[in-house]
Amino acid sequence: MKLQMKNITIEFPGVRALNGVDFSTETGCIHALIGANGAGKSTLMKVLSGAHDHYTGEIQLDGKKVEIRTPAHAQKLGIQTVYQEVDTAIISSLTVAENIMLNQTVQAMENKHWINWKQLFKEAEAILSGMNLHIPVKKLAGELTLAEKQLVLIARAISSKCSFLILDEPTAPLSHTETSELFRIVRDLIKRNVGIIFISHRMPEIFELCDELTIMRNGELVVKKAIPEVDTHQVIEYMLGRKLEDQFPASQHVRRYSSGSRRLNSRR
Repeated sequence: MKLQMKNITIEFPGVRALNGVDFSTETGCIHALIGANGAGKSTLMKVLSGAHDHYTGEIQLDGKKVEIRTPAHAQKLGIQTVYQEVDTAIISSLTVAENIMLNQTVQAMENKHWINWKQLFKEAEAILSGMNLHIPVKKLAGELTLAEKQLVLIARAISSKCSFLILDEPTAPLSHTETSELFRIVRDLIKRNVGIIFISHRMPEIFELCDELTIMRNGELVVKKAIPEVDTHQVIEYMLGRKLEDQFPASQHVRRYSSGSRRLNSRR
């Protein structure tokens, strides 16, 4: 499945956060979305996830225009998001199973007035088992580590239809071991033909994990490249909008030193 965002523009009071941005990716691909702070990458993904509804432009899935104006709209289309601030999304007073199956027990209840708890725990355990995770489903989510909470949120995302999963700075709070476990799960999701949109500032992770990248700057798209087509220096230059050498005026220091040396020599 191909996802396309075309000419996406959004303004907030006094600020145009996105200016005619085009973005595209597809299922079965890990796509890095990067840029300096304030580049617009998180804002673009909040448009895609339904968190911002006042944008202009068009979103298409396999060439068909879709309307995404609420998170529920995005989720029905198979677009799920796990934000960096996991504690705002997890419900600490509920069990792991209840958190994983939250979409089904809240959004999909419709006219139902009862829950089959045995079935709920069984389904949650099956989802975790499918991810090769061993988190007790009856444990309160508030007792989990930060990394475990993030994995539970990913399990929630894939518990229902998930064609595209947005991960916003997912490794920021994780240790090296926890990051490796996250990468294992991401690679497994790719085998299931889920598309991953990976927002990160960490270049080694991007080059280790991702297939392609889109770089943004000042609310606009700069370039889209396959990972083998670029190196770290080129990516940073795209992000900054200028050559790395321009950041270090070393030659000016050399000139000042040289002129000083000449003055010292003349006194002798």
